[in-house]
Amino acid sequence: MKKIGVLFFVWVIVITATLNGCKEDCEDCGPTVTSQLIISPEQLSFNDIDTVIVSLSVQPPQKFDWSVSSKPDWIRVEPSSGTINDQILEVKIIPDFLNLEEGLHSGAIEFITNGAGKAQAELQMYAQAHPKIEVTPMQLHFEEETTQKTFKIHNPGTGILQWQLPNNLPWLSFSFYNGYLYNNDSITVTAFVSREGYPVGTQEETIIVMSNAENGNIAMTFTMDVPEFEAIIPSDTAILFNYFIDQVELTLENTGNVASDWNISFPVDYLSVNPVSGNLAVGESVSVFFNVDRSELSSDVYEATATLAFGNNEQKGLMVTVNHYLEEKWLIDGIINDAEYDRVNDVIIAVSESPNEIRRFDPSLQTETSTALNLVPLCVSISPDGNYAAVGHVAKVTLVNLNTMQIENIYNVSADALDIVLAGNGWVYVFPAQNQWEDIRCIELSTGQETLSTGYSIYAGTKAKLHPSGNYIYGANNGLSPSDFEKYNISGGTAAYMYDSPYHGDYSFGGDIWISDDGSRLFARSKNVFTSSENQSNDMIYNGSLSGEGGVQTLDCHTGANRIYTVFTTGSWWEATPGTEVRIYEAEYLGFMGTQEFPGFLVPDGTGGGTFFDSHGYFGFINAGGTKYYALVKAEIGSGMLNNWAIVTLDVE
Repeated sequence: MKKIGVLFFVWVIVITATLNGCKEDCEDCGPTVTSQLIISPEQLSFNDIDTVIVSLSVQPPQKFDWSVSSKPDWIRVEPSSGTINDQILEVKIIPDFLNLEEGLHSGAIEFITNGAGKAQAELQMYAQAHPKIEVTPMQLHFEEETTQKTFKIHNPGTGILQWQLPNNLPWLSFSFYNGYLYNNDSITVTAFVSREGYPVGTQEETIIVMSNAENGNIAMTFTMDVPEFEAIIPSDTAILFNYFIDQVELTLENTGNVASDWNISFPVDYLSVNPVSGNLAVGESVSVFFNVDRSELSSDVYEATATLAFGNNEQKGLMVTVNHYLEEKWLIDGIINDAEYDRVNDVIIAVSESPNEIRRFDPSLQTETSTALNLVPLCVSISPDGNYAAVGHVAKVTLVNLNTMQIENIYNVSADALDIVLAGNGWVYVFPAQNQWEDIRCIELSTGQETLSTGYSIYAGTKAKLHPSGNYIYGANNGLSPSDFEKYNISGGTAAYMYDSPYHGDYSFGGDIWISDDGSRLFARSKNVFTSSENQSNDMIYNGSLSGEGGVQTLDCHTGANRIYTVFTTGSWWEATPGTEVRIYEAEYLGFMGTQEFPGFLVPDGTGGGTFFDSHGYFGFINAGGTKYYALVKAEIGSGMLNNWAIVTLDVE
């Protein structure tokens, strides 16, 4: 054991001497113990606006050169290299966020030495939005003839740029007033100028483009050259003469910068204006009144362009629209309950309530005479010679002289009249409205005595017409199934039931009847046509039908003109509504020829315009010459008109 201890002691002395000798021989020799570069902290989290510090040191302390060997692009390092010895060195890490997307970015920074190794720190940086704004150009000049130019707004930064332009500028406006731009996006904005109302010279406006950009708001300067110019501006370029408007007021204003003459002209003679010309100083205005002369206009929409001329050959077009409705109907008052036509005198004889009157209308002259009635009129009949009319009431009949329009007599009747026939034999025949099986009331006009028809009874509600021969009355019963026609002989005064048609359900009749002017045909409400003859075997024989939908509301036949004019009904059989057109047939073969629409009722809407309501034809007649068709029409329900009846005149085609 002693031997080993001596040997170890000797070995330590030798080694120590050797080391000391080396130190004496080489002053510049490096350390024999390994040093290590230390970084603190080894993990860093920061925002892009923060500067952070890391500490570098060498353990054990020795002198070394150091530098940054790698780093992310989004930081700068100060200092980025140097010498380290026994001190603790602070190094700044500074964010460099130019065009860096918003969000969390990760990376590492590495430091290296020439003998103490290297060290690394992990980095996490949150990049915020840093929008910036660029505007090019920042000055815009509008020459005399220029009214618009463009400029560009650009976001060279990161995040969303919000920008806004002022919108209350007197002569400057923009295609866009605000918006959003993502990083590196641009928008082109058009600037517009208006020179109206500005004096000759140059106008200048400086605006501020507001934004959330880090580099602040941007000032822009706009200049505008204003030459002499003339401008007469109308308050409206579209002039509407609605149906009930004959004058329209317009204002002309001088928005130019010099006084100007003006005048208005028209290409049509139904328009005029007052005043037609004048002179306006700068900023002045004048009212002009446009007028329409409707005297030569027909129902249509008329359009014309008026020309407003001013200054040095400057012109503006004014579109003028005239809505015109030529009222060709003869508007009448009252509620028409029944009407017949007198071809001897070419007049319509009608009875109305509100007021209770018998009325004589001459459609060709549009003249009317009337006589007040003591009772509500229910039906009317004209004598074949046109001299008298009989009016049926509740339990009364009024006889009226149509030449004098005077009441000559009032007769008591033992029934309420649904229909009435004034024959040329000195008798009047009343067809009862009620009580099912009834008799015709026959009244001798000279005595006022009432007798009852003989033979079979009739059914209450029967409608009747006098045959042109004057010897017979045909009736169409109502309320019975099947419906039928009947014939009564009146040659002896008191009506005598003769017979009904040979059909019982084979052909429909429908409850009303019309007779051709030559007496050869009978027309049923059902549109079926039957013959008329004094020979029973040929009487009321089916002869054909009128084509079309619905039932007959009114019908007239003019054999000389070879025409049948009729109005059909629409809707259900029991709630039928008279149609809005007349249907035309040729009389010889019953061939359909076409239709003519009744002109509607134009009702004012209170604002100068109007609403059209359909005309429904209740009674219609062909005049003696076969050239005109007269219809008593009524406005559709809901028109709001107090007087909603009229007489329409159509040419017979």
